[in-house]
Amino acid sequence: MAKRRRRAQQHLGQESSRRRTSGSNTIPTDVYKPGFPMNLFSNIGLFAVIGSIAAVVMVAAAFLTTTGGNETADPLPTPTVTPTPDPNATPTPTPEVSPTPAVKQFTAPESVVDATKFKYEAVVKTSKGEFVIALDVDRAPETVNSFVFLAKQDYFDGITFHRIVSNFVIQSGDPLGTGAGGPGYTMDDEPNEVSNKRGTISMAKRAGATEFGSQWFINLKDNPSLDYTNPGDKFYPFGQVTSGLDVVDAIGRAGSAQGTPTEQVTITDIEIREVAR
Repeated sequence: MAKRRRRAQQHLGQESSRRRTSGSNTIPTDVYKPGFPMNLFSNIGLFAVIGSIAAVVMVAAAFLTTTGGNETADPLPTPTVTPTPDPNATPTPTPEVSPTPAVKQFTAPESVVDATKFKYEAVVKTSKGEFVIALDVDRAPETVNSFVFLAKQDYFDGITFHRIVSNFVIQSGDPLGTGAGGPGYTMDDEPNEVSNKRGTISMAKRAGATEFGSQWFINLKDNPSLDYTNPGDKFYPFGQVTSGLDVVDAIGRAGSAQGTPTEQVTITDIEIREVAR
């Protein structure tokens, strides 16, 4: 009995010893390690890195697919539709551009009057009507000759009354319409003792000048300040309105105190009439 108990105790002691050993905190030396590629799945850090790289590649692929590789997506060009020509269509005429007429210029007036045989009248036709001027070829032969020459050259046609001073004068003869135009030549004054009364015509000129070009004016009233007796500038009449003074007054009503017209009045033609003596 004693031997059996000791063997039992020894047996129990061995069993107990084995259990204590297997239950200890000692790390076993024969732990199982999986081979490639299964060991990759057991490496958590490496798996996380691979997952991050895959996500970046997927985002980049999606971006390139959207933009086509450009920073900004280019819109598709709109197709151009070329219309089929209609053989029956009437061609559209090309508008003609009217050239600006050149201002006529002369070196000197030709001799066109004969004071020994004729008297001369000028029929001035305007957008307001017409009036007639008896030209004084006896007192101002050179002035009248220049005026008649320009009229026969149609120099005054289309010219406006560029300066109209209310209750003073109406002025024309400038192809530029600015007060600075002229025919290309000048004429010397022909002094006389005719007064600038209502309806008389005189040549216009610059202040202090003793020569004139193509500009002229008609007095709307008596203007003694322009006469030969004036110590300053003198203007010598070379004609008188004999009919159509109401038209002259109508033109005068299109003026202003400063001389700027309130309405454009145009000369359409000046006809020269020769009256036998």
